Amino acid sequence: MKKRLLAICLGLLFFVAQVLAQQKVVSGKVTTAKDGSSLPGVSVKVKGTNIGVSSDVDGSYSISVNQGQVLVFSFIGTVTEERTVGAQNTINVVLRDDIRSLDEVIVTGTSAGTTRKQLGTYISTVNADDLNKGATGNVLAALQGKTAGAQIIQNNGDPAGGLSVRLRGISSVNSSSEPLYIVDGVIVNNSTTRVTNTSSNYDGANFVGTIGQNRLVDINPSDIDRIEILNGAAAAAIYGSRANSGVVQIFTKKGNSGTPVVSFSSNITLGSLRKEVEVNQAPVKFGGSVDTQTQDILTPTLTTTTPVTRYNYQDYIFRSATGTDNNISVSGGKESTKYYTSASYFFNEGIVKNTDFRRFSFRASLDQQISKKINLNAGLNYINSAANEKPDGNSFFSPMNSVTIIGNFHDLFTRDVFGNIKAVGERGRVNPVSVIEDIKQRQETNRILGNASLKWYPIQNLTIDYTLGIDNSAQSGTSYIPPFAYNVSTAFFGGGDPSAATYNPAQNGYSGAANNLAFQLNNELNATYQAKISDQIASTTQLGYSYQYEKSKYGLLSGRGLAPFIETVNAASTPLPSVDARSELSISGAYLQQNFKFYDQLFITGAVRVDQSSVFGKDQRDQTYFKGSGSYVLSSAKYWQNSGLSKWIDLFKLRMAYGQSGNLTGIGAYERFNGYLTQAFLGRISLFSSTTLANENVKPERQAELEVGTDLSFFNNRLSVQFNWYRKKVSDLLISRVVAPSTGFSSLLDNVGSLENKGIELVLGGYPIRAKEFEWNSSLIYNRNRNKALSVGGLRLFSTNAGAPVAIIDGEPIGVFYGTFFARDDNGNLIANAAGIPQLERGVQTSATTYTVQRDASGQPTGTPLRKVIGDPNPDYTLSFVNDFSYKKLSFHIQLDAVQGVDVFNADWRTRQGVGNGKEAEKEHLGQLPRGYIAGVYATEEWRIDNGSFVKLREVSLTYRIGKLKFLKDLSLSLSGRNLYSWDKYKGYDPEVNAGGQSTILRGIDFGSVPIPRTFSLGLQVKI
Repeated sequence: MKKRLLAICLGLLFFVAQVLAQQKVVSGKVTTAKDGSSLPGVSVKVKGTNIGVSSDVDGSYSISVNQGQVLVFSFIGTVTEERTVGAQNTINVVLRDDIRSLDEVIVTGTSAGTTRKQLGTYISTVNADDLNKGATGNVLAALQGKTAGAQIIQNNGDPAGGLSVRLRGISSVNSSSEPLYIVDGVIVNNSTTRVTNTSSNYDGANFVGTIGQNRLVDINPSDIDRIEILNGAAAAAIYGSRANSGVVQIFTKKGNSGTPVVSFSSNITLGSLRKEVEVNQAPVKFGGSVDTQTQDILTPTLTTTTPVTRYNYQDYIFRSATGTDNNISVSGGKESTKYYTSASYFFNEGIVKNTDFRRFSFRASLDQQISKKINLNAGLNYINSAANEKPDGNSFFSPMNSVTIIGNFHDLFTRDVFGNIKAVGERGRVNPVSVIEDIKQRQETNRILGNASLKWYPIQNLTIDYTLGIDNSAQSGTSYIPPFAYNVSTAFFGGGDPSAATYNPAQNGYSGAANNLAFQLNNELNATYQAKISDQIASTTQLGYSYQYEKSKYGLLSGRGLAPFIETVNAASTPLPSVDARSELSISGAYLQQNFKFYDQLFITGAVRVDQSSVFGKDQRDQTYFKGSGSYVLSSAKYWQNSGLSKWIDLFKLRMAYGQSGNLTGIGAYERFNGYLTQAFLGRISLFSSTTLANENVKPERQAELEVGTDLSFFNNRLSVQFNWYRKKVSDLLISRVVAPSTGFSSLLDNVGSLENKGIELVLGGYPIRAKEFEWNSSLIYNRNRNKALSVGGLRLFSTNAGAPVAIIDGEPIGVFYGTFFARDDNGNLIANAAGIPQLERGVQTSATTYTVQRDASGQPTGTPLRKVIGDPNPDYTLSFVNDFSYKKLSFHIQLDAVQGVDVFNADWRTRQGVGNGKEAEKEHLGQLPRGYIAGVYATEEWRIDNGSFVKLREVSLTYRIGKLKFLKDLSLSLSGRNLYSWDKYKGYDPEVNAGGQSTILRGIDFGSVPIPRTFSLGLQVKI
């Protein structure tokens, strides 16, 4: 017995010795084929095991492995390489860029994600390097022109101005068309809440739009590792009732094992007005009786002129702006514990005087391996931002409108005997100097984003993970308009037309204070089981449950009538109606997804999700969404590889997908309940119902989309082509409709409409030149989308501050301009009266889109004014052309963005002519146009439609990588520019504009918006 035990022990010792003899430490370095530089963050794993490491900042790695095992080297955007371990102790690997990226893992709302090869839908990825080549501190601005199917518009040039993102067109009319944003697996708030420019008490009761900051302005682009964009319903269906407008997933940087790496970057930015508008330079103006205080013409005459001195007010309100962007991060750790921490300071002056935006940010991330089967990931991001602002363009006292609505023959700086700025311009207008120097607006935000994820591997092939996330923000703002010493119209503080109001000193001055508190809680539980059914068939089953809770509280106090030097609301002599708005809702859902893989060529996926929400009606509590997709990689089949086609075509993949998703953003938290207000009645406090009837069966809008596409690559992967065709229909649109007065109410929010988007997306990428020391990488993205209203109840017309006649009409694109137009003869020529002034078209309107013109005996239009679609803010197509060149240590980047076939309602241009400071007014002053021309055409809405097409030099950057220098591991210098030049025929500052902000319906309106500045940045990047 003892001899047998001794033999067993000796055998075990021999076996262990053999294993230890085979196991060795292999080290090496991973570099990029582009320029030979080191590649940090490369995953180095032992094939078929969970053993792995990541390369450090120098691209170096070290791993324990047995002889004969295979090391797998993978990195986003590169071709995966495998190396078999032999007798060598050093394995160096060079990774090539992969324009196909078939093995890249894409996260689509499930615990394990999937490879791009398996996807039946189109999902684009934008890496950190591409995001940081332009001179911007806004992640959405950095994303412009870099992904197919996305139209991203910077609505104005304020330092923290909002941006609109539309994925495959507009997905609603009453709800939000902004995509769902997810940061590290946690749904985050990207709403726009006005805590300055507050309420109808401030800028007019007819305001329609969504003006202000997107909350994604809080995210530091330097903290981002990559962004994935899920355009279609099939890709986003796993997110159910929140995914009608697509999904944008943001993944932040994580730590790598190895020695600590300190990264530092600093940029200095310079911004300026890219283009001035031309102003009237005529040395005369038309005469008439004059207001003795303001010098405004009271009774204009068109026969006499008066000599004047003309000014260019743009020289006063604009400035050269400076800014800085500074980031420092530390990352490192070992294989069981990895960390990443960063801090940043961003400051950006606006090109309008006395405006700026400042952001502090701190982020920490920890990856901890608790045991062989349990991993923990946790992250925390704290942001404090603040902005000094001026009133936005939708008010007459914004910086832009203050110089647009007055004739440019006033000296702005004249003062009375007491040193007070004097009135200028038309009666009731505010002197632009007062706007710049005296009006104060400031908002500040404190925000915390936190996430914790626990991943458990209980048995082989089964993964269970739980994610908890919070998004908590506190936003506060103050607005102050001082009591002016001159006759400012009370309409500036209470809405309406300033020229029609009278001066009331007791109402002079305005103060407002607003706060918005928002909290979101996210819970996600997912499980993934992978099974190998046979050598040719594999299965992946995924099951998950999610629960989100949201709570917000908005409060506003404001008042008019202030004493000099007093800025607080409680000192106002006339309190204005306060606001106390509260919201609380929850949404939960469960999904099941099944994927089958056949021969690593054919992939089929099906999924179902069921949602419940507190905002759904009692009979609509369960909402079910289905998706199905398939992809077939022909180029992986043996018959393809044995054919002659494989010599020319490296990749040929076909894909098709169908999916459903929903949109609940148009349903208020208490929409299914009748609301009541308290009012005094007969000396008692009484309850009065709101005028909107509650809909007890309200449900989310629903989208169904079919997508077909293909992925191709040629010439040894030097050229790639991706093509997508899609058609999506949105039904159950939430639209407010009129109800019979006998109900006791006037309107009802109901699911009654539908719309459609269909289009194509084309992505071309390649390497025209790929030499040892020189490389040229080029890509082109083309998007074409057509949308139209299918059933919205005929004609719906929206009133706006700018006077833009925005409409939704059955059979027409969403948000067209529907207004009066000029009369034309059979040859298309304008019909003018005897004085040579073009006439308004008249006749009989038979429907929203049909009419009969009428002429009198002299051929002049007669009848009632007619209306038709006079403009369309939806582009015919968008195009982006990006080129990257690298030569040794020098790299050059250039990006051109084009938007074609789009119209802009240019209210500012028309106003400039009306008050006499525009170039058309100059022609009339100089006799080049008939007297009374501008007055004759001023009311015709077609006169305000402008050509909004443009080709813009969006980004240019030049980088020189010095590399190692003494104690520095890496050193780079960069010079970049953004929005440098625009080729367009637009008569305003910039055709990329929208005074409606992030509104779903209001687009392409120019009314007092600050133009987007031209920006240059000089930067330094260091790794220690």
